[in-house]
Amino acid sequence: MKKIFGYILLWILAMAASLVIVWVVPGTHPHDLAAMVNKKMMLESMAQPRIIFVGGSSQLTLKSPLIGKELNRHVANMSLWGGLGTKEHLEEIAPLLREGDAVVITMEYAAAIDAGFVKYIHNNDESKKCFFLMSPCRHAADYLAEGRYYELFSIVHDLAQMKVKSYIRNLVLLNFRQMFDVGFPNYRGEFNANGDRLHPYVSIRPIVDTNSTFNDPDWKNHAFINDFTVYAKGRGAKVFFYFSHFPEAYYKKNERHIRAYYDLMKEKLNCVILNRPEDFVYPLEYFADTVYHLNDRGEGIRSREMIRMLREAL
Repeated sequence: MKKIFGYILLWILAMAASLVIVWVVPGTHPHDLAAMVNKKMMLESMAQPRIIFVGGSSQLTLKSPLIGKELNRHVANMSLWGGLGTKEHLEEIAPLLREGDAVVITMEYAAAIDAGFVKYIHNNDESKKCFFLMSPCRHAADYLAEGRYYELFSIVHDLAQMKVKSYIRNLVLLNFRQMFDVGFPNYRGEFNANGDRLHPYVSIRPIVDTNSTFNDPDWKNHAFINDFTVYAKGRGAKVFFYFSHFPEAYYKKNERHIRAYYDLMKEKLNCVILNRPEDFVYPLEYFADTVYHLNDRGEGIRSREMIRMLREAL
């Protein structure tokens, strides 16, 4: 019996050692959200003055090089997916703020006023793994302090498994040059130096994400922006907010809730609001595959308008 327990203990120690080795050795994670690791590295190394965009996939096709050129600033597009959660997203970039930064926040309407999706945002496991990858020491300390030991182990185990899959893939493809990259595999082939998506969204009809059930806004889902604004001001940075683009037909269908959202934010938000919702309402022909993804034509119009608004605000 002692031998059996000894073997079990040896096996557990071997597994723990393997997990630690896999975690410590650099490697990529084959998951779209791992791109946030690369984006954080981009932001850390970017010179000032900076404009930092924070939002979902609706901002991924921004023409950041043009925005930077026109406004004479370096642009970091930290956006990736609306399901990440804006509050947690801002918490990740907060320690990286510097004097003179301008942070531009947007929330896709589903992430702001769809109660079901808002609940999903703060409970989905994929977001937790993404943010853990961005700041593993901070999040591990939080899990330990809260006694969430199994959840911590589960996240570390899942992320380690992802990395092992990436190693195996690189070995099979003889792709040794990228074996010890970090973040998202082939990040440089998918995103430019500003964090924009390199390839435009593919047009699909009918477009998706048209059946969201919008609700009247709840301020508790947005109050964190004021907290972040106070923090940013203390570090010499400015915060701006704008209402996302939306197709005309779906805006009209949901106008009552969107108008209530605008009125609430106008009343309570302490940062500068750059626009009204109707300013970014476009014909369906400007959209690609969803109500939040612009095609290249639509993005050209949105980005030029963004330049105009920011030039006035800055």
